[in-house]
Amino acid sequence: MIPVDREDLKQIYYLNKEVRMWQKELTRLQCQSFVKGQEITGMPFAGGTSDRTGDLATEMREVEDIIRGKLAEIQVQRRKIIEYIDSVPDSIVRQIIFYRNVSCMSWRSVAMELGGDNSEDGVRMQYNRFFKKK
Repeated sequence: MIPVDREDLKQIYYLNKEVRMWQKELTRLQCQSFVKGQEITGMPFAGGTSDRTGDLATEMREVEDIIRGKLAEIQVQRRKIIEYIDSVPDSIVRQIIFYRNVSCMSWRSVAMELGGDNSEDGVRMQYNRFFKKK
C-alpha cells in the first residue's frame, strides 16, 4: 500500500477551502475601483508618483498565482489519494474514501451516494474502523 494516513486524506479538503479563501480575496480586489476620484484639500500636492492601478493589477496577479499553485497542490494530492484508494481491498471502503476525501462530501452525502441501508454514522464508522486496522 502507498503510505497515506488520515491527515493526508484531509489535506485536499483544507486545500479546497484555502482556494475558496483566495478566490474571495481576488473577487474583493477585482471589485475595488481602479479610478480614484480627485481629492481637493486646498493644500499643495507633493510630487511623487503612484500607480494605484498597476499596484492593484500586480496584487491580483499574485493572488491568481497563489490560486493556480493551490489548484496544482490539489491535483497532486488527488492523484496520491486515488493511487492509495486503488490499493484498498474493500470496494465499499474505496468508495467511502473517494466520496469523502476526493469529492469532499459530507458523511450524509456519502451515505446517500452509497445507497442501501447505509447511514451517515455507519459509513463514518466503517471509515474509522478501516484506519484503526492499519
